[in-house]
Amino acid sequence: MKKILFDKSSFLLAAIFVVAAALLFFLMVLAYKHLEKQTESVEWMQQSYEISAKLQHIFSDLKDIETERRNVILRANHEEARKIINEKMIEITALENSLKQNFINYPVQQENLQTLDMMIRYKYNIVNKTLSSLSREEDMETMKESLLAGKNVMASIQDKIGEMLEEEEILLNQRKDTLIDIQKSTPFYLFIISLFSLGMLVFAFYKMNKDVKTQKRNNDELKLALDTSQLAEKVGGYGIWIYDYTTKEYYFSDNQYRLLGYEPQAFQADHEKFFQHIHPEDRKRVDAKYQIMIETGSMIPFRYRIITKDGELRHFQMVGESVLSPSGERILLGITTDITSEVESQLKLEGTNWMLRERNKTLSIANETFEEAEKIGFFGTCQYLIDEDRFILSDNLFRLFGHELSDEEQFLKSFEEDIHPNDLKMVKMKISSVFIQKEITSFAFRIIRKNDRKLRYIDVSSKIIRDKEVGDYYLFIAQDATDEILDKLSIREKNRILEANNKELQAFNYVASHDLQEPLRKIETFISRLTDKDYDKLSDSGKQYLERIQLSSGRMRTLINDLLQFSRTTRAEQSYEVCDLNLLMNNALEEIYHPIEEKRAQLEISNLPVLKVVPFQVQQLFTNLISNSLKYSKEGVKPYIKIDSEKVKSATEKLLSKAVPGTYYKITFSDNGIGFEQEYADKIFQLFHRLHGKGEFEGTGIGLAICKKIVENHKGYICAKGIPGEGSVFTIYFPEETKAFS
Repeated sequence: MKKILFDKSSFLLAAIFVVAAALLFFLMVLAYKHLEKQTESVEWMQQSYEISAKLQHIFSDLKDIETERRNVILRANHEEARKIINEKMIEITALENSLKQNFINYPVQQENLQTLDMMIRYKYNIVNKTLSSLSREEDMETMKESLLAGKNVMASIQDKIGEMLEEEEILLNQRKDTLIDIQKSTPFYLFIISLFSLGMLVFAFYKMNKDVKTQKRNNDELKLALDTSQLAEKVGGYGIWIYDYTTKEYYFSDNQYRLLGYEPQAFQADHEKFFQHIHPEDRKRVDAKYQIMIETGSMIPFRYRIITKDGELRHFQMVGESVLSPSGERILLGITTDITSEVESQLKLEGTNWMLRERNKTLSIANETFEEAEKIGFFGTCQYLIDEDRFILSDNLFRLFGHELSDEEQFLKSFEEDIHPNDLKMVKMKISSVFIQKEITSFAFRIIRKNDRKLRYIDVSSKIIRDKEVGDYYLFIAQDATDEILDKLSIREKNRILEANNKELQAFNYVASHDLQEPLRKIETFISRLTDKDYDKLSDSGKQYLERIQLSSGRMRTLINDLLQFSRTTRAEQSYEVCDLNLLMNNALEEIYHPIEEKRAQLEISNLPVLKVVPFQVQQLFTNLISNSLKYSKEGVKPYIKIDSEKVKSATEKLLSKAVPGTYYKITFSDNGIGFEQEYADKIFQLFHRLHGKGEFEGTGIGLAICKKIVENHKGYICAKGIPGEGSVFTIYFPEETKAFS
């Protein structure tokens, strides 16, 4: 019954609103049309005033023109007068054009304006004739005729303007009358609109106030019922949910949210949000049950698990039934009950037994796994229980010392017999420091294994364990470290041999680069003296032999210098400094200034980074790469060398695919030289490797090897790419970790 009354009230309010809105709209349209006519009348009146002002302005300008004409006769200042007259005529023309726009809808005024325009043109011609006659100094009789004609024309113009003003006065009076009528009716329309609006407001207020009182009474009754229901939900530990078949929407009661661990109405009630809390193992089963309940409209109670917002596992029971709502809509009413306490009571005994079985099983597996781990890892354990003054030894500890498991009773007594005599004192001291001084340190010692009498190395580590159940105890782990220690000894011996070889290599480099220079200097000196003093006395073949000797000694000098340079790059003592690579590049260019000038080479160099490097090595790197491009340039073609720099990621560069991941600085040297076959890209960096014969290009095959060594000293990478006949590109990568600052 309340629902029917509420629907009738809503319909009545809606009908009142529609009727009131329609009437208000009608009155607003009338008022708008009324105001629009009033505005139009005011605009027409304003236009009449503007037309009158323009006509008077035209007549004023014509009088000024007549005045100037008379002034010319008196003062004979023709040019100034003509200028003023022309300005006035331009102003009159503009006013006439404006009047034409105002008279578009007035044929009478249009004809008057045309007549007025002809009179003005006639007047202007008379004025021009007067000015012309003054210039020709005509007789006074002609001048009088001109003045008389101008006077007559001005009288006609004045009459015509007066006629047009009278016409505008008539229109103005008509528009004033119209405006007065409109203004008289405006208050009436405004009063009607205001009165009607006030009536609508009073009626609407009365109706809404009555409905509010009725609604408040209904709400109080509903609130009492709702509070009773919510209290029952809390006491009974259940929640209510509703599914509307029509709107496909859900409703959760406040306690339904609390069962899930949320505050009431904490989220929008929906199927997906609720199912997120169902235990993953139960979701498929619950979803199938739920679909049957939706389709059939009923379901016997079933149980499932949920996980609350706080991660707590709870057990729920759900039942549902399809019913009709008070408004006649079909809905599904469901009740969710928390049965966790009941389920936990049932499972408590089973859970306890299961946990015991699983714990025993886990311990058994852990023991077996630990025993196998001891065998695989070649270690054994020993626990010393402090409170019980008792040792617990693992089986594999016996195996490490070469004892049988049956020797357990005799192991502690015979333990000292297996330790190497030279290590026995040290072992006793270490064990004493653990038990007496409480110092827990790792140590290693040698044993002679009992079963095969082999020498083995044992590494021992210890730790005190705090256990509430069994008390504090010491844990000792003994591991067979023989292979590891022997490997270390082997590496140490190899390092010693490598150090000796390096010393021999340095001695060889010193002899090759220093001791050979003395005889080479003598050879060069004798060749120089022979060339200066006795060259002309030699035969042609002798001269040829001398030139060959001189060429060979030069190649040897270059080879020795390159060996010296390569030796410097392999030394361990290298001082890294923060350097601007642009300065090192400038130094390198100054060093090879003459070859660049001789070749007339063109270099294009971009900005280089600031890195922490060995300065002389990087400068030598730049020198060698630029010299290489100059040496292998095309004959008759100016060398062009381009040097670029950019910051790259190792993941984007193919050469750095196996490098340490990170950021690198990429510097490329590109030239237009003779290039090379790509199959030789790696060989050109090998020591003494040459792609061309000594007769084609001079060199020792050491320069690029030095470049590679320098880049490797800086933990970088270098590669080359060549195309025969087109040129080559050398690419260097320096890691960002050498960057000094941004």
